[in-house]
Amino acid sequence: MGYSKDIERQNKALQSILDGGTPEQRIMVGYSGKKVVEGDNISKLTNVMKNARMPWFCPKCDKVMKKRLDDKMWFMYDHCFDCQIKKEHKMRIEGTYDDWMKNKILSNKLAWIKDQKILIKEFKNQKTPEFLQQINPDGHSVDKEKWDIDENSIIKQADEALEFLQKMEDSLK
Repeated sequence: MGYSKDIERQNKALQSILDGGTPEQRIMVGYSGKKVVEGDNISKLTNVMKNARMPWFCPKCDKVMKKRLDDKMWFMYDHCFDCQIKKEHKMRIEGTYDDWMKNKILSNKLAWIKDQKILIKEFKNQKTPEFLQQINPDGHSVDKEKWDIDENSIIKQADEALEFLQKMEDSLK
């Protein structure tokens, strides 16, 4: 090992201890800086994650939410499965369940149509696909593969599908 003043000082201190004396005393002073308490800092991400996580207990009935169906009901209705059953039972007694269910089904259909329209618009606006493939292992030789597509037929099919989805949406509303 290399020479170090610290190692030499330690060796002298050990020798003085072995001889029965006391080693040279040293005082170490340091500054650790301003300490920040971890619990005091609340970030935006903390609040976002707090809203995204499912709590341990249902906010309506204070029961433990440990069932798999509780997860689903929490993300859909912000309460546990048991509270949802009670809510639907109350709607059945009052006679409002059928209307609620029809509105739920209708909103799901409209959401599906909206998603399909977005997908078709993306499909309609896509470019001709190109792929780069390495031919030789040198890393510099590249083959460009370009596919030929009939853009007019794609645009025509996409427009027909959008018209059909619009008719479906109009008939549901």
